[in-house]
Amino acid sequence: MWLMVMFDLPTITKEGKREYSRFRKYLISEGFIQLQYSVYAKFLASRENSRKYHRYIQAVVPPGGYVRLLMITDKQFGDMVSLYGKRIEEVERKPEQLLLF
Repeated sequence: MWLMVMFDLPTITKEGKREYSRFRKYLISEGFIQLQYSVYAKFLASRENSRKYHRYIQAVVPPGGYVRLLMITDKQFGDMVSLYGKRIEEVERKPEQLLLF
C-alpha cells in the first residue's frame, strides 16, 4: 500500500509558516517522499500499518490545516503517469524489502 498525504496549510503568519515547516519535516522524518509541492507518499507493508500513520498524522496536523490521506495499492501507484513538461518521468518505486531469517 502507498499512503499519500496531500495538504494545504496556512502560511500567512510567521507561526503558520513554522507549523507548515514542522508538519513537512515530520513527514520527511517518517520516510515520506515528496511527489509534488504539498503531496507526499510512503510505501507501507499493510493496511493496518497505514491506519497507524493515519492516527500519527491526525495528531500533528496544525490548527487550520487541511489534510487528505489516500491509500492506494502498489499496482495503482505504479500505473501513475508522471509528466514533466513534455517528458514522461519514471514513477517512484517501492523500497526493496529486507528478508530476515
